[in-house]
Amino acid sequence: MHSANHQPDHSRVLALGFSALASLSDTENDLLRDLAEKTRYHPPYRDIHAVGIAPPPPRMIVAGWAAQYRQLANGQRQIVSLRLPGDFVAPWKPLRLPSSCAVAALTELETVNAQPLADAEPAHPGLAQAVRVMAHLETALLDDQIMRLGRQTAGGRFAHLMLELHERLGRVGLAKDDRFAMPLTQEALADVLGFSVVHVNRTIQQLRRDRLLDVRNGMAVLTQREQLQELANWTPPAGLAALPRRGSAAPAPQLMEPALFQPGLSDRGYDMRRVPGLH
Repeated sequence: MHSANHQPDHSRVLALGFSALASLSDTENDLLRDLAEKTRYHPPYRDIHAVGIAPPPPRMIVAGWAAQYRQLANGQRQIVSLRLPGDFVAPWKPLRLPSSCAVAALTELETVNAQPLADAEPAHPGLAQAVRVMAHLETALLDDQIMRLGRQTAGGRFAHLMLELHERLGRVGLAKDDRFAMPLTQEALADVLGFSVVHVNRTIQQLRRDRLLDVRNGMAVLTQREQLQELANWTPPAGLAALPRRGSAAPAPQLMEPALFQPGLSDRGYDMRRVPGLH
């Protein structure tokens, strides 16, 4: 995975991810290309850093998936967030205080040195703005994870996560149409969604029978996107569409105000009696 043949993809992931969040100068794009030239390989199923210690200097994922997680004394794990290409390995925080979560590679992983991005201000204002937007999105994604675990049905949780992954991967050019590579095992999905592995399997099978989505052989396909969005009460990460892009001549999109308590399909009773799970 860590051969030179992957270098162009590394550069593209960084370029697309940052340019989606801010307008970049030629110098800033050159810096991203330079960073992509030297990667570090991390084997799968290994911790990148542990809980209770200060995180290492910042790094950014250019290939592979990782997870930020907490583990109980009985061995049960809750994945708090998934770290995808274009993400910092751990949420970027200027103060390197002891972390409350560990981070582990879920697949083979390649990262690049992200310290120049964390230190981008004031020489690289476009990159600095993108890093600030990433911090905003971290909070929005955590809010979504809390909402999924606390208030959604089994089908709604799964649909919401798949839509989120599609949106995040699409931002860095890794989702095509309504499909994307989805390497998570059912055990990892259970740890993200708060299910048992049995409930994950049953939920996937039911959504497949209902022709809403299909997950198999390392691929996810959103076969009925509009119905999935209704089931999940899906909206993109809060505020992203309204954030101004530095130097952009295009008018800023309007931030939509969702109606409170507007019933969606999941509120009207998607028949989860067919899919045992947490309601």
